[in-house]
Amino acid sequence: MQRNRKSYRIHAGWLIASMLLSASLVVLFVFAAQQNQRQICRGIIVEHMRTGSHPEFISASDVLKTIRNFHPEGKPLHQIDLHAMELVLQQIPWMQHVVMFFDTHGKLHVRYAQRIPLLLVYTTDRKSFYLDKEGRQIPVSDQYRPDVPIVTGWFSLNHQHDSVLTQRLTQIGILLMDNRFWNAQVQQIAIQPDGRLLMIPTVGPVIQLGKAERFDLQCRVLQAFYEQVLLKGYMQVYDTVDVSVPSQIMAIRKSMPADTQLRQLQFAHQDTNGGQPRVAMMPITNQQSVFLHHTQKPLIP
Repeated sequence: MQRNRKSYRIHAGWLIASMLLSASLVVLFVFAAQQNQRQICRGIIVEHMRTGSHPEFISASDVLKTIRNFHPEGKPLHQIDLHAMELVLQQIPWMQHVVMFFDTHGKLHVRYAQRIPLLLVYTTDRKSFYLDKEGRQIPVSDQYRPDVPIVTGWFSLNHQHDSVLTQRLTQIGILLMDNRFWNAQVQQIAIQPDGRLLMIPTVGPVIQLGKAERFDLQCRVLQAFYEQVLLKGYMQVYDTVDVSVPSQIMAIRKSMPADTQLRQLQFAHQDTNGGQPRVAMMPITNQQSVFLHHTQKPLIP
């Protein structure tokens, strides 16, 4: 019986403590709500989440100007519609993400991130736009022109959207941005009428990528070719390099006489130790050369 009384007292004590805590929280929430109604917006702080990583399509002053159109400063916090301001900022085509909140001093913080351009695309009807990491089109801005590779031969903007081509170009742009070697080397990507891609380097031969379905593997093979062949005094020897089939390279010499053999440069798969791909040169017959074709370097608009 005594043990039951102790258990009852403990449960009663917990119940009373819970009721007091709940009452305290209610009082605290009511007090906070009253304070929030009395507190006013005492300033606006705008921060770019990626400052220094890329030049800005959208400056902090542009964001601040947009927010001040709502006249938040001096207003009670409960009268300021943060959601409405966020929606307006998200409609800016260069805006990727925006977060807004008030601190304990009543200052409005605005943190935003712009879209990251990967490629500058020129269409067949002489329009242009940037392609970002999500495959979305970003309009060209007069504020700045990022140093990114150029894509030419894109169909007219009125053409039906080609999601496969967009996805492949986006993957190419991401790899070029993340790879220091190819980021410095690639100047232009040209889309051929049949959908095949040409890659125009800053120096060296034109590169035929085909459909570029395995661009990551093609880049590995090409880098081995650059390091083991071109950079050893052969940069000006070859006019075109074909890696349409990712497991092999076919190179065409410049001003090739009729009796000169073409060279097929075929790479061996990496060994189990993860070594660098090796390039082995072997001649191919003139009969086989009919499958190779020389394409003049496209002009940059």
